[in-house]
Order: sequence, then C-alpha cells, then structure tokens
Amino acid sequence: MGATQWSLGSIVSGFELVEITTLEDYKATGYLFRHIATKMEVYQVVNDDTELFFGYVFRTTPSNDYGIAHILEHSVLAGSKKYPVRDPFMTLLKGSTNTYMNAMTYPDKTLYPAASPLREDFENLFSVYSDAVFAPLLREETFQQEGVRLVCDEDSCHFEGVVYNEMLGDGGDHDSIVGRQSVRALFPDTLYSYESGGIPEEIIKLDYQQFLSFYGKFYHPSNCRLFLYGKLEVGEKLEYLDNEYLRTSGMIKVDEIPPCAQSWSAPRKSTFTSPVEEGEGEENSSVVLSWATSEISDPLEIVTLSTLVDILLGNPGSPLYKALLDTKLGLDVSPESGMSADFRQMPFVVGFKGIKQEKADEAEACILAEIKKLVTKGIDREVIDACMKRARFKLQEIPGGVPLGIRALLRSLRGWMMGLSPSSSIGISKPLEALENALKEDSRYFENWMQIHLLDNPHRCLVTVVPDKEHQKRQLSAIAKYAKQQYDALGKKGLKTLAEQNAHFLQFEQDGDTPETLATVPRLHLEDLPKEIKTNTYEHLMLSGRDLFFRPLFCNGIVYIDLAIQLEDLSERELMLMPLYLRLVQMTGLGDLTYPQVANILRHLTGDFSMYLESGSSLDGSFDRIMVLSRTKTLVEDFPEAMKFIGNLLQNANVGDQERITAALSDLKTDYVDNVTYNAHSFAALAAASVMNTVQHEGEVLSGLHQWFFLRTITDDQIPSLAEELLSLQKVLSNRNRYSLHLTCDEQYYKKLTKTLEKFLEKFPEGEVPVPRKRTYGDVVESEPHSVALYRLPSTVSYCAYVMKSSPCGSALQAAQVLLGQILSGNELWEVVRGQGGAYGVSAHADVTEQLFLFTSYRDPRIAGTLSDFKKVLETYTDKEIDWKHIENALISTVGEDLKPLSPSQEAILSFRRILYNITDEFRSKRRTQLLSITAQDLNEGAKALIENAGEKDSFVALAGGQLISTEKDKNPILDRPSVRLPL
Repeated sequence: MGATQWSLGSIVSGFELVEITTLEDYKATGYLFRHIATKMEVYQVVNDDTELFFGYVFRTTPSNDYGIAHILEHSVLAGSKKYPVRDPFMTLLKGSTNTYMNAMTYPDKTLYPAASPLREDFENLFSVYSDAVFAPLLREETFQQEGVRLVCDEDSCHFEGVVYNEMLGDGGDHDSIVGRQSVRALFPDTLYSYESGGIPEEIIKLDYQQFLSFYGKFYHPSNCRLFLYGKLEVGEKLEYLDNEYLRTSGMIKVDEIPPCAQSWSAPRKSTFTSPVEEGEGEENSSVVLSWATSEISDPLEIVTLSTLVDILLGNPGSPLYKALLDTKLGLDVSPESGMSADFRQMPFVVGFKGIKQEKADEAEACILAEIKKLVTKGIDREVIDACMKRARFKLQEIPGGVPLGIRALLRSLRGWMMGLSPSSSIGISKPLEALENALKEDSRYFENWMQIHLLDNPHRCLVTVVPDKEHQKRQLSAIAKYAKQQYDALGKKGLKTLAEQNAHFLQFEQDGDTPETLATVPRLHLEDLPKEIKTNTYEHLMLSGRDLFFRPLFCNGIVYIDLAIQLEDLSERELMLMPLYLRLVQMTGLGDLTYPQVANILRHLTGDFSMYLESGSSLDGSFDRIMVLSRTKTLVEDFPEAMKFIGNLLQNANVGDQERITAALSDLKTDYVDNVTYNAHSFAALAAASVMNTVQHEGEVLSGLHQWFFLRTITDDQIPSLAEELLSLQKVLSNRNRYSLHLTCDEQYYKKLTKTLEKFLEKFPEGEVPVPRKRTYGDVVESEPHSVALYRLPSTVSYCAYVMKSSPCGSALQAAQVLLGQILSGNELWEVVRGQGGAYGVSAHADVTEQLFLFTSYRDPRIAGTLSDFKKVLETYTDKEIDWKHIENALISTVGEDLKPLSPSQEAILSFRRILYNITDEFRSKRRTQLLSITAQDLNEGAKALIENAGEKDSFVALAGGQLISTEKDKNPILDRPSVRLPL
C-alpha cells in the first residue's frame, strides 16, 4: 500500500491506522498504528532522514529494589530463538555500522533503540532486536552472568554478576546517591520510591524464577510500543511483526498508568549517607531541596520548567546559582540541581554540595528566601530574553551527538506513556511558541509558576546526604551476612550442588558459541561498505598573517568558528595555571560588566561559547601541540557583535578579580569531584599513559589527577599573588600570532564573515611568533620500566588501565594493532573480563598519533585478575588462528565509523583537528588500504610487537576502593605498594 493510499481506519496485517499527523519539526508525517488483537502500538515518523532508527519500549514498573528490569535489559539481548548465540548484541555490534545501539532502563520503562545509515544493517538490527525482546532464551547462565550468582569456597560465599557489580560502583558515588534519594524521598508512595537499576543489598535476593516472571508480565506485545523513524515505507514492518510475533500472542491486561504521588500537606526531611575514605568529613555533605511539580504529559510544562532551570541555574552567573554561591554555605551548587522528565511528575531539585550537615535547615531557609526574592522582585527580563533566544537557537541548529530518532522517541514517550498520542509531545516548536505566548500575555509567567509550584507547594523534601566512613562497611556487612545465611542454609549437599552449578556456568562461559550458532546472526560484509574515505574539504587562506581554514557546509544560518591558541612556549608553571585561567575567563567580568552580565550577553549573542585545553602529537611526530580550543556557534546576523565581544573577553577579562578567582577555583575542584567516579577509567588511562612520553604527561598534568592535586594545594593566602600571575598570563596570551582559525558556515556568508574575522584578529597585538619550549619531566624520564600506581576512592569496584607503546604511526604493524584492539574488545576481553570477571565494561584500542595501546576496565570487581587477563589475552594472539569473520567484523566496525552522520558542529571540529595534527587525506586513505589488506598473520605480528614493547616499558593504574586494593595486593606482588587517596 503506497503512502498516498493510507487513510484513517486502514487495516493491514492486523494493524489499524488510528492517526496521521504532520510533524513540521521533523519535516515528517507521523502514522500511529494499533494492532487489533494485542493492542501493541507502532508509531512511524516518515521523512527523508537516511539515519534509520527504531526503538522498542516496554513499561516496566518496579515493586522492589531487586533491579529486575535492569537485569532483563542486559539479558534479553543475550540469546533468542532465532539467534541462540550467548551475546547477539555484541556479535551484531562487531559486524555493524550502527550509529546507535543500546538498551536503557528508566525508572518506569525499558528502551531498546538502534540506528544505522545503511539499510541492510538497519534490517539486521531490527531483526535481532525484535527476536530479542519477543523471543529471548533467558538462560539461567545469562541470569547468573548479567544479574547475580552466589559463589562459595570451603568456608564462605560471595556474590558476583555484571549488574550487581555495576550498582556497587554506582552506589559508591556521592552525587549519584543525592540524585537517587532526592527523588525516592519525594515519591515514597509510588513506584519511583524503588530503584529500577537495583540496590546491591536487594539484588542478591533475586532468584531466577522471579526474573522469568517479570519478563512474562511486562514483555508482551500488549505492553509494547515500537517507534520507527526515517526514510522507510509507511507500514513496512507491520506484516513482519504480525507474522513473526503478534498473530499468536493474544492480549493480556497490562499495568495502568502509574498514579501521581499523593500530595503532601507539609514538607518533609530525609537524611542518608554516602561512602567516604578516611580523612574526609561531613563538611562535604550535600543538602538539596526537591519539589514534585507538573506532569510530563503537558509539553508546555516541560518547556517551562526546562527553560526556568536554564534561567535560574544555567551557569554560575545565573540568578539562583549566584545567590546560593554568595551565601558561602557550601562549596558549590549541587550538580544534581535541575529537573528531570523521567518521572510522571517532574522533580525540581536545588541545593548545596560541600556543606556541613548541621547547616541543612539554614540551607533550606536560604533556598526558599532566594526563590521568594526572585518571585517578589522579578527575574531580569534580559536574562529571560537571552534564555528564550538560546532555546530558539537550538531549534534552528542541526543537532548532533545522537540520532534525531532517539531524541524524537524520548519526546514522544512523555505523552505516549501517559495514555496520549505520541504526537502530543513529540513536537519542539509548538511548546516553545506556547511559552512565548504565555510570556506575552503574562510578563510574570515564570514568577507565578514558581509561586505556585515551589513557594506554595508543600510537596517538597529536604534531603541531606552525609559522607560516612561506615557506609560502605555497613553495605558490605549486610551483603556478607546474607551470603553467610545462604551458606549456612545450603548445607553440604546444597554447597555441592551450588559448586556444580558454578562449574557449569564457568564451562558455559568458556565454551563459547559454535560456528553454526554464530552464523545465525546477520552481519554486513566488506562489499557493503564504501572503499573510499570521506575527504576533509576546506579552503586555506591567510588572514592578517594567520591561518584561516574555511569549510563550506549547509548550516541552516548558523556559524561555527573554532580558534586554536598555541601554548607550546609556556613554562611549566604557566601551563599548570591554564585550566584555572580558562575557567576564570568563562566565569568573570569584563571591564565594568559583572560576570552575570557577561554570561547573559554570551547567551544572547551565541548558541554556545566554550574554551578547553587540548594536547597531542602530530601524525608524523614532528611536533607536539598544547593549545586552547575555543569554540563558538552563533547566528549569522549576530556574528560581528559576537566576535567583537569574544575578542574583548579574550584580551581583557577581569582575571585579576580575586573573588572570581576563588569562585573559579572552587568550581574547577568541584568538577573533578563530580567527574572522577563516572569517568574513573578515563582518569586511570590518562595517568597510565602519562609516564610514556612528555606530551602524554602534559596532557595528564593539564586535565588529570595531577591537575586536581595541584588545584588543592592553592590556599586562600595565595590568591593575591595568583591574581598577578593570571594577569601576566593574559598578556602573554594576547598575541595574534598564537591564533589559527577554522570557519564552518553556509557558503554564501563566507566573504562577509572573513571581514569580521579580520577585524577580530587585528584587535590583538602582533607579538612574537611562539617558539616551542623544551620541557623535561622527571615523572617521564625517571619512571620505572614497569610503572604501577594505585589510587583510592570510596568504591567497592575498580577502574583499571594498562598501557604500552604501539608500533610506529603509519606502519602496517600499527594498522594491525588498530584492528587488534577492535577484535579484542568484542571477543576474548569481553568474554573473560566481563563475562567471567564480572566487570561492567572493558576495551582495548590503539592511539594512533600517540603511538600507544591501551586496555581499560570499568566498574570491575577485580584488579590483579584483570591485569593478568589483559596480558594473557594479548599473549594468545601471538600465534592464534584468527577466523576471517573476526577480522571482517572488526574492519566493518572500524571503517563504519566514517559512515556516521555528523552535525555541522561535529564536522567543524573534526576537520580542524585533522588539520592541526596533520592527519591528511593521504594518510587516511593509506591507512584504509592497510586495514583492508590485513591478514591473521599481521595480527599475530602486531600482538608480538606489543608484548615486546611492554617488556621494555608498560604502565598500570587502578582507581579502586581501599578494601579491594588491600584484598588484591595478595594476588599480585606488583600491587603491594602504597596507594594515594583521592580527595572525594
């Protein structure tokens, strides 16, 4: 049936078309189908987007903290009727060019989304995912691997499992606890009082039959929604769904829409604890105030609250953010402050981080007083206008990061999951127009909203989270107590049976899949991929004596200007100050303008303005770069004024303002605390690589643990002298000859914009051309051949990194090592470190320009065993007979990276980085040819070269809990060394 023949009431393959809607925001038409027998709904958004997307959605409402929905999310993609391999998700991933492939557990639903720009790949993804959700095998071994299993030795028992270990790691993060408890405390009488991801102490109580029962209750077509997006024929998946899964399913009664929380008549208070290492105290508590506000089914309410959050808390100069900082009650505003649309009623949360517990009541009074002050006096209209303009900018910009399909799906679910049509909440522009109209009709619209939903709303909870050195001990003690109960209850006969079950599980893990089973999973082949690279197209010209690179691209009237500012001539001290300097430039005033005024002008003139440090080696190794990358995006009509203002800011920002220096320093230190747990594997990798060469060391010094430790040495009495240093640094950096520029925009604006850029450059003094300074670091020169470093953080798991040198850049051996990393990550490492070892994540990859090879693990219950596995797995590849399918799959994944659709912003920075590091099209083409000609023997030789390099010099770093480090020291003597406590 052609698209023009569809009409309301049309019936095909057991589905009835119940709605047709024009979706202007997506240049699309939406078709809502409902299966007559099962009531399953399919919403198809049809447009010309070639990045095809689908997402299965099931309402999965928890009734306890066992984390069953989370474990099922892992498990349904671990073997199905058509595809009985142990891990079709990973098997498919290895031979796919997908641009998005995931499974996600939300508080009340579970999503299975995927996308690909290749039609055949999309079909493969859809087939595997469909069979996974409707016909999974749900083997007991899968439950034991992904969920939890009891493992006993002669006199004790303990628990293992991927989700169990993941949530142990999540429970070690202070901010994660703040975010979770601020919502649980707010909705105690609803499903949202339970942790859908699971709590370790409760996960261990889950059994296999409960796991199966949950699937039977929730994973039925009657409880399923399917979202399709892109250039697909209308209704093309309906026949497939009906024939394969729906025709014989019948209909079951499904859970109703979760009720709203019962309104409170008075505010409440709750106190919780979080883990902390010895030496840190309750002055690092968090105190937040959370409210239950509007329902997510109303798009106007969502855009109202999200815009209000941007107005009040969008940056440290925003009115509520600044007011709270000025009280000095805490070190910073809690990073959990804001709103969420993941619950039926949107929580609004705001509060302090780094505050003493006894100041909780004072914090509550302060927050309420500041909100009341804003309501009474009114919010500055210029702040509102700037935030509204920023919202409009986002509408005009071509987005990137994730496929547009996933953005559309998440918006549609806000109404769809509440019993409304998906079209009721999928739109972007109409809710924003409604907000603009509301502001025209009532200039105090936001203030009145705050009065009703915040000041007059008794449904709020004051949540205090206190660091407690006994927290982790209590958790582990409760788990150990339950394990002991299980051990005692089993008796000799039961222990023998359990030992047999665990032996069977380990054998299942080791056996792997047969070639016949693996062959069931559809995959691409090399002939499905383009052989040629996408070239880096740009024009190069000189502007006021500086390099300007122009990339013509359709940008829908938005300009992307990227600046690279050379720092290679700076001293070691100046480099150490650069992170603080850049944060300060983005957090201080300009002349007579205060920081809030500067922040608001930037919001008005730009869609974004950011500055960050980057370092790395050129492709041929002839030079190293340390630079500031400054990124700005703006409307064409705002470009002249924006560049004039930014040029003034770069040269004349009030970097000598001691109060703002203190604020920037606090903000930067808080960022480290917020990021280190979630990105601990990245910090470990930076630290491990830092002893390999100077450029890697400087990268770690600028953005890793060394920088964090340095920032913590700066005391209040040093601020005056620091102000002088920062002013001096500003003069050093105000030099036109440090700048290179990259412009990306619609071609017709190019000439006009270059004139603006010429004026921008000419405002800078023409100083001397920077000459790279040779810096020598003892940490690199004097490091041990086999370096090991251990860092303690409040966690029960580890984050490991193991690094060695790769073969030289551009060599055939290094090309083999690039492919080897891809193969290891999806095969043996995944099976051994994750499947058997229980780590949540593991990977290996070659850093081409830095000539390094890196292994990392994430939320890992081991340290010594993981390091051993890294080495053993690599060793097996020195003489392993490697199946061509593994090589082809790795090639498809590697080459497929080039097929991912990029937004103009992504294209701009990728193009500029390739230019800056001299990554030429000639090299990329040569590397593509090298990759496509690699043999199994080449991979063997690549592995041998890595082992030889590791024999000369390697480096291992682990960030882990103190108790785990103590336990692991007995398993490998190289771990028997002092560990450094991270200041969390």
